[in-house]
Amino acid sequence: MLDVLGIYSNRNTPQPYYWDVVYEWEDELAKALGIPVIPIGEQYDRIYKPGAFKKVLNRLNCYQLKDKFFFRPRGYHLAFHIGPPGVYSFHSRRDVIPIIIDFWKHEDLARFESIFSLSRIVFVTSKEAHSYLIDQHVGLNVRHLPLSLPDRYLGRSNSEKRRFDLLQLGRQNATLTNYTHRLLNEHPEIDYVYAEASGGSLKMISTHRGLLGEFSTRESFLNLLAQAKVSLLSAPGIDSDSVRTGGFSPVTPRFFESAACGCHLVGVYPDNEDFKYMKIHEICPRISDYDHFKATILDFLNRGSIPNYQRYLSKNVTSIRAKEMMDEIRSMRNG
Repeated sequence: MLDVLGIYSNRNTPQPYYWDVVYEWEDELAKALGIPVIPIGEQYDRIYKPGAFKKVLNRLNCYQLKDKFFFRPRGYHLAFHIGPPGVYSFHSRRDVIPIIIDFWKHEDLARFESIFSLSRIVFVTSKEAHSYLIDQHVGLNVRHLPLSLPDRYLGRSNSEKRRFDLLQLGRQNATLTNYTHRLLNEHPEIDYVYAEASGGSLKMISTHRGLLGEFSTRESFLNLLAQAKVSLLSAPGIDSDSVRTGGFSPVTPRFFESAACGCHLVGVYPDNEDFKYMKIHEICPRISDYDHFKATILDFLNRGSIPNYQRYLSKNVTSIRAKEMMDEIRSMRNG
């Protein structure tokens, strides 16, 4: 069995805002497994800012060759990657168990296989990506580990009183936005809140109240979400975004977060392997056209109580993922 000693985290140096949810997963995994979170931010930053000499060593693959013949780990560390790394480093060496988020179809499979060729096991969070890697006969021990809701948000206390009708946070899907504007033309009484990028923060605007302010922390973001009756959701990799992902379209944390905050969910997403595996249809209707969108929204807005998704969410918290991950790791023999 592989002994997991800790979790490498880049949290001690400034990173883009989307790492914040990763840090919550790290905390929950550390708690569930009884292991420490180990800050490695400065080393992590140097991976992507190498000097000229280090670039030469990277190109010659010196670090990996040295590890292959001279490094024998005494234990292993978990490490999240947003996208596969481009070079071999301490963050992908043989004593690391990588958990890769956002693996897209146009990734260089030869490079991916080379970088993790010494790894005992590699986790990817997308079911679609996992199946693709298996079908491509990648010579790695690739396993699937879905994303999750941090346990701290399970059973979150949500007020019945909601200030806003509709909320579309983060990714602005063209289909959802078009449907929403059509609905607002027919029902101007509906208060719609949407996001605009503002540096590293989210600037939120209400059609009735104007600028609501900037939301740069997880707490402020989730508190805003908990004030909406309906959360409008979309998947990456659909419509024009398919160019960026190669058509891969995984379930995002926003689906879990919206459910935990007591919103009704309305979504545009594909009927693909990821969404089927996660049974998203149990918590979020998949919109087929404008009439379906309109009828669903008006129905949800007319309901008096907030929905309860606790049964679904309890199966998809990070502590459950920790157990699933360790079951995969324990199935392996030391070598």
